[in-house]
Amino acid sequence: MKRYALTLLFSLLCLSPYNLVFGNSPSTAGAETFTVCVEAENSTGDGPITEDPNASNGKTRGAQDNWNHYVEYEVNDVKVTGSHTLKLRYYAAGNGVVNIMVNGAFGIRVGLPATHSWNIVWAEHTMNVNLNKGNNKIRIMGEPFYSPVRQDRICVTGSAGNEGPVSCDFNVTVSTSTATPACSEEFTLDAGCSGPGCDGLVYSLVGSDISVTGQSAKVNAPPANGTYYYSVAANKEGCPGKVANTMVTVTSCTPDPEPFTACIEAENSNGTGPITDDPNASNGKTRGAPDNWNHYVDYMVTGVKATGWHLLTIRYYAAGNGIVNVIVNGEFGIRTGLPATNSWNIVWAEHTLRIKLNKGDNRIRIVGEPSYSPVRQDRICIRGDGGPDNPLCDFTIEATTLNDRPVCSGAFTLRAECVGYDCNAVTYQWSGNGVDKPGRFIDVNAPASNGTFAYTVTAVKDACAPKTSTVNIRVSNCGGVQEPFSTCIESEDVSGSGPVSSDPNASNGGTRGAENNYNYYLDYPVTGVQTAGTYQLKLRYYAARIANVSVSVNGNIAIASAQLPATHSWNIVWREETLNIPLSVGNNVIRIQGLPGASCRQDRICITGGGQNARMAAPEAGEEGENILSLQAYPNPTRSEFKAVFQLEPGKIGTLSVVDMKGRSWHERQVKGKGTHQERINLEGAPSGIYLLQVKKGDSLETKKILIAQ
Repeated sequence: MKRYALTLLFSLLCLSPYNLVFGNSPSTAGAETFTVCVEAENSTGDGPITEDPNASNGKTRGAQDNWNHYVEYEVNDVKVTGSHTLKLRYYAAGNGVVNIMVNGAFGIRVGLPATHSWNIVWAEHTMNVNLNKGNNKIRIMGEPFYSPVRQDRICVTGSAGNEGPVSCDFNVTVSTSTATPACSEEFTLDAGCSGPGCDGLVYSLVGSDISVTGQSAKVNAPPANGTYYYSVAANKEGCPGKVANTMVTVTSCTPDPEPFTACIEAENSNGTGPITDDPNASNGKTRGAPDNWNHYVDYMVTGVKATGWHLLTIRYYAAGNGIVNVIVNGEFGIRTGLPATNSWNIVWAEHTLRIKLNKGDNRIRIVGEPSYSPVRQDRICIRGDGGPDNPLCDFTIEATTLNDRPVCSGAFTLRAECVGYDCNAVTYQWSGNGVDKPGRFIDVNAPASNGTFAYTVTAVKDACAPKTSTVNIRVSNCGGVQEPFSTCIESEDVSGSGPVSSDPNASNGGTRGAENNYNYYLDYPVTGVQTAGTYQLKLRYYAARIANVSVSVNGNIAIASAQLPATHSWNIVWREETLNIPLSVGNNVIRIQGLPGASCRQDRICITGGGQNARMAAPEAGEEGENILSLQAYPNPTRSEFKAVFQLEPGKIGTLSVVDMKGRSWHERQVKGKGTHQERINLEGAPSGIYLLQVKKGDSLETKKILIAQ
């Protein structure tokens, strides 16, 4: 089936004059008004604050090279619930689009015309928003593929009297005069509304080759067989927009027997990447630079036979895994990964994806993304007939939070990330721990008790099955009974005097120590301890003969001499020894120092416990050889695919995840315990670097470092 409505709706909403909010607000003439202005630099946000003598108060928020920032303005003491005028003062070098979310509700998409300046010429844009009496939060966030916006301030004006609120209690419908029109036959689209809030609505009808404003329109059926979707968008100032969908089925068209095909060379297209000779290229030349991802190529595709879906094949070179955005006719981009060819100019590869083209002429822009390998483009080939396709449900979601350990009852933000071609018109609903709120980004408060808590987002799109994702937070500072503390620290990641050496049998592939010199120490930092008391330190090590070490905590001797039984090996057989040590609240440093005698090769330490009082005992016996209970990964290093091997009690639910060193999630799924697990994970598209493989089992977390080497 073909589905046009959702993509075309975005096109309609982005037309000049860029304001995507329609309708008329109630008149406040003659009434006393409420007015307040709030500066961006005095508000919560993640954009940098910079000085600007042209700003309203000398400062602004935003980054010139990054659209992905928000400012959250607090507008307090609003006098009356209802429609208010919001005036945003801003700078934007190019046309920008922002999402405006009021009190966590579904966002209003607003276009901001370019000021053609980042710090000299500012502009103001006015729209209407619906505010509650009392305190409100207005979050203004940039959108991808548009110019970054530098926010200066907002001013809000509304009634200070007893004016009634704008009614947003309405529902819209859309119907057709026939559900089965003949090929290219004319039929009628009609929009309807029910509920007390229907007054003042503006209707937009969109679909196959139509985008008009009005409650009714005559259209022609598409000239190709298939199922086609049409939508009505109903908007009213101060209210979130609402959308309804319908469809028609065309079966009487005679299809073109020959699909459309075309190939276009990168060097014959407009773009910013340098053109270089390459005897292995399809036509002897390519576009791109090996040290710069920030290039694009604009391919012109002419003479397409029918509007609809086509296959796009990209021929390219990439020394490492690359990511590109494919933008068709200026519409929302398709983010796609390009596996490494491990060559910049010898070995090429092809990658195929699905795109929607219009009948006639089209422009396809392929542009690189930051933090990934540059891509050298050779050519593209298009093939397709625009024929029927299934409803567009090609999207995946991921629930995330930037703060997974909030303070007791503290505020944090839940975020739903959507990836895929069909993220348009997806709605989000959050649940868990008393939360029942819509929105892609919502602010909530952590529970007032210790524990691990799950929040689930459900993504819904018309004609698609709902999709869900869950994120966990951990609260451990509410007093009372604390969750057990658990952490592991690799020897090769800490400071000390012992040399680092590779070891395929080590927990993370490296150890510290010298075979013929006992006199080395390592300082292990242990952070986030919630309760002072006695904890268990488990040292994983190698020692050809019996070795002795001292253990100090925060500069104080905790164990003057601990005997470590021999593993009878310096680099093959390891052993774990458990010691009891005292830790303070907050951050601690544990130093393990070799004593005269045999050398000890340190691998890692793991700290567990709840800070309870315990006897400072002698070391406990450990097990020799491989610890089958610990998390392992094979092979490690790997190019993309590996097996995670771990234990999970039958019937128990765990979470298997992979994150990079910046905290970005690359893989996450739930697993049901069956004893010993061997779970295959593929990180295709992930750039080279160190990643953390994690298994969460109830209150414990096991971590293993993975090296992706392309």
